[in-house]
Amino acid sequence: MRKISLRSLRNRRDFESVFKNGISAGSRYLVIYARPNGLSFNRLGLSVSKKIGKAVTRNRIKRLIKEAVKKLLEEISLNHDFVFVAKKSSVDGGLDDFIHDIKRFLSRLCNEKDSGCGYKVI
Repeated sequence: MRKISLRSLRNRRDFESVFKNGISAGSRYLVIYARPNGLSFNRLGLSVSKKIGKAVTRNRIKRLIKEAVKKLLEEISLNHDFVFVAKKSSVDGGLDDFIHDIKRFLSRLCNEKDSGCGYKVI
């Protein structure tokens, strides 16, 4: 198993670019945005509002999303920027729920862009 290091979206401009020019999909726990970045790696941005809960709760959700993304990126590399926006219901979600939602989105992304990435929902 290879070690995945997640690179982060840090600039407001990068987030806005993904929101404006990317594709998006919503699920029970997350709204996910993605946009090709022209780089040789994926970048990840997280948005967890204070409306979701206190810092402990928000950090738990961030850790779960990062872990889900790490598990899925071991299988594929799309060279995209991703932004994950947590919904209020994400407080009730677990790692398997986030993995399922992200897999569905990645499958849709591969089908839309017809990249032949071969990613399928398991």
